[in-house]
Amino acid sequence: MTVDVEEWFHNCWVPEYVDPLRRFPLVEELDWLLPSLLERLERAGVRATFFVLGEVAERHPGRVREAALAGHEIACHGHAHLRANERSPAAFRADLLRAKATLESLVGQRVAGYRAPEWSLRSVANPRLRIVAECGFSYDSSLVPTVGAGSSENPIGAARLDWQDGYSLLEFPPHVWGGALRIPGGGWCARWAPGSVWKRSVQRAIAGGRLPVLVIHPWELVDRPLPGLLTGFARFFHDAGRRGFGARFAERLRGLDLRPLAAVASERSRVRGTVASRLSPAPFTGDAVVSVP
Repeated sequence: MTVDVEEWFHNCWVPEYVDPLRRFPLVEELDWLLPSLLERLERAGVRATFFVLGEVAERHPGRVREAALAGHEIACHGHAHLRANERSPAAFRADLLRAKATLESLVGQRVAGYRAPEWSLRSVANPRLRIVAECGFSYDSSLVPTVGAGSSENPIGAARLDWQDGYSLLEFPPHVWGGALRIPGGGWCARWAPGSVWKRSVQRAIAGGRLPVLVIHPWELVDRPLPGLLTGFARFFHDAGRRGFGARFAERLRGLDLRPLAAVASERSRVRGTVASRLSPAPFTGDAVVSVP
């Protein structure tokens, strides 16, 4: 299971909200959201991967340390919540290295994983994926196998991305369900879905060897209204299905064996599977190895 640790307003599609230098000053929500989430995970006996922004770590170092001390993995979400595919390779690399150094200094251990803000690496052909590997990360969890947030050609299960000059990266895509529809297994789609249907989709993915990666944001688990100026689709995507979801979330966790991604990456560092010279449109089942030009 993974947790994207970001302020609620980072998810808005308005540039003034995305760019931390241009957004309005707003209330810091994570100072109470993170302890609430940690308590929920402790009650459920779950250890998760927390994808943390470097700027959040700078503002809330104590809260991030609390997550690490509770046994959760701290992974990287970049420094600022800016879309990776809209940044130059040089700016993307600098952002990654800054965030990685900040987090490693804070928790005193290597940061192995990365997730792009808003899933913005989009496809396996994005040259910034190689930069993730060059910056010393062992795995990525940014490639959504759904049109819009990602691509239907992205792997639907765990894959290893190999470059011809030796760089390698494990890819752990987020859970999708609904067969060919590939409905996202997190966010408003998952909050609205009947819990039994959603849980069966997770169990089927596990049975098929797909390693479902479950994603949650701390603000999804509270009924408290989100502050600020969200309107239109942004307000809908943030609010749909949130009422009472905290209790439903606890029920969904029951009976699932959930672990941080770093632990899985360590086990699968020698993944084997079907080798492809390029990514095929056909869905991946189980593990695969993808050769990236």
